[in-house]
Amino acid sequence: MSSVRHNQPVVVLAFALGLLFVSSASLTTSIAAGTRAPNVLIILGDDISANSIGCYGSKNPHTTPNIDKLASEGIRFTNMFVSEAICAPTRAELYTGLTPYRNGVTVNHGATKKGTLSMVQHLGQLGYRVGLSGKTHIKPASVYPFEKVAGFPKNCNQSEPDPESWDGAEEFMTRDSEQPFCLVLASIHAHSPWDAGNSSHWKLGELKLPASLADTHETRDYYREHLGEVRLFDEQVGTARSLLERHGLDENTILIVLDENGAGMPGGKWTTYDWGVRSACVMKWPAAYQANFVTPAIAQYCDILPTLIEAAGGEVPAGMDGKSLMPVVSGTQKRHRDAAYFVYNSGPEGLEFSSRAIADGRFKLIWTLTPDQPYAVRTINGFDYGYVDKMSDRHVRKMYQSWLKSAETDEFAQRLIQRFRHRPEFQLFDLDTDPDEMVNLADKPEYGPKVKQLQTSMVKWMEQQGDPGHESRAKKKKR
Repeated sequence: MSSVRHNQPVVVLAFALGLLFVSSASLTTSIAAGTRAPNVLIILGDDISANSIGCYGSKNPHTTPNIDKLASEGIRFTNMFVSEAICAPTRAELYTGLTPYRNGVTVNHGATKKGTLSMVQHLGQLGYRVGLSGKTHIKPASVYPFEKVAGFPKNCNQSEPDPESWDGAEEFMTRDSEQPFCLVLASIHAHSPWDAGNSSHWKLGELKLPASLADTHETRDYYREHLGEVRLFDEQVGTARSLLERHGLDENTILIVLDENGAGMPGGKWTTYDWGVRSACVMKWPAAYQANFVTPAIAQYCDILPTLIEAAGGEVPAGMDGKSLMPVVSGTQKRHRDAAYFVYNSGPEGLEFSSRAIADGRFKLIWTLTPDQPYAVRTINGFDYGYVDKMSDRHVRKMYQSWLKSAETDEFAQRLIQRFRHRPEFQLFDLDTDPDEMVNLADKPEYGPKVKQLQTSMVKWMEQQGDPGHESRAKKKKR
C-alpha cells in the first residue's frame, strides 16, 4: 500500500459542481431497459449494540420483533463494523464512503473536509432526491446538503422526547413516483438518557447483562430502560415498513436497518472493543435480487454508499475507502474484506487517549497508542471517572459510579474497572472462543506471530489512511 498521506478530500468541490451538469446516463439507461432505479430507505439507530437485537443473539427476549422479521426475509450481516464507535465519525463514514482519517472526522463533533462528496451528491447526480429526518451530527452543510424532512426528533440528549411524526417521511417518499428517493430516518433511540421507552417487557432480576457490565442495581435499572428504547427503535422500523407497503413502495425499495455504534455504556461506544464497533446491519432488497441469507462477510459502514451507487446504476469513484457489497448481495461472492480496521481518539489529534484495532474474522488486536494514559471519554484536570461530562446526572456516569462503589467489595467489578480504565499496549482476543474480549492473549508466546502479523497490517493501513498515530507512538518510545 502507498504511504502517501491523503490530507486533501478525495473529490474536490470543483468536480462536485461539474457533476451537476452531467446527465443521469446510468439512470436513463436503466429506465429505457424497462427497469426502475430502486428507492433507498435507511433507518439508523443511535447507540445500540448489536447483541441487544434479537436476531443478533440478544439474551433478553422481546427487544426487536420487527427487525427480526425483516432479517428473516432479507440479508443479515454478522461482521458489519463502524470504523470509529462515536456518533459523528460513524455518520460521516456512512454518508461519505470514507473512513475517519480520509473524511476528516476523527473525533466527536469533528467536521468533514470541505469539498468531500456525500451520498447527497453521489445519488443526486443519479437522479435521486435525498433527504434526512431526525438526528444530524454532521457538518459542514456544504458536504451534507440533505433535504430536511420534518418529523423525527433531533436532540438525542433530550429527556422524554416527543414521539416522531411520519407525515414528512410519507410526503417525501410519495412526492414523485417517477423520481427515486433516498431517505435516512435517523432515530435518537437508544441514546441516553434512557427514559423514553416501555421497559415493562423485562423484570429487573431476570435481565441478562452483557459480560462487560458490572452487575449493580443501577446497571440493571439503566440497562432495562436502554432496552425499552431499543424496542422503540424497533417499532420505528415496523412503522416505516408498513408505510412502504401501504404505498406499494416496498417492491422497489432497498430497506437498510443499522444500529449505529455500540451502547453508550462502559466498554461499548467510545472504545475499539467489539461491543462498540460491531454493528447490526439488516438489508431487505427488492424481490428480483433474491437476497435472503446470513453472511459472515467482513464489511464496514464505508461500504454502504458505494453499494447504493452501484445499485442505482452509477460508477463507484475510485477514491472511496468503501467497496460495493453488490457481489455479496447478488450471491456471486462470499468474502468481502480480509479485515476491518478501527480508530479511537478521545480528543484533538488523539493526544488524550488513542487506540487502533484490527479484526480478521477470528482474531482482534487492539493497539493502545497511549498505554501510559488512563482511559477517558473526555480529560479534564483532576478527573476521577472514566466518564467525565458536563451533565453530572448523565445516566452512564451514574452507572459507572455504582461500579466504583461495588468494586470496594466485588472482585469482578474491580476487574471490569481495571479493564476499562487501564489498557495495555496490546490486547489480542480470539473472538471465536472469547466474543466478550475478556482474555488477553497478547503476552502468550504462542500468539506472538499473530500479534506481529496484525500489527504490521495495521501500520500499513494507518500509513495508507494518513493516520499519524503509529508515528507518534514510535517517537514516544525513543524518548
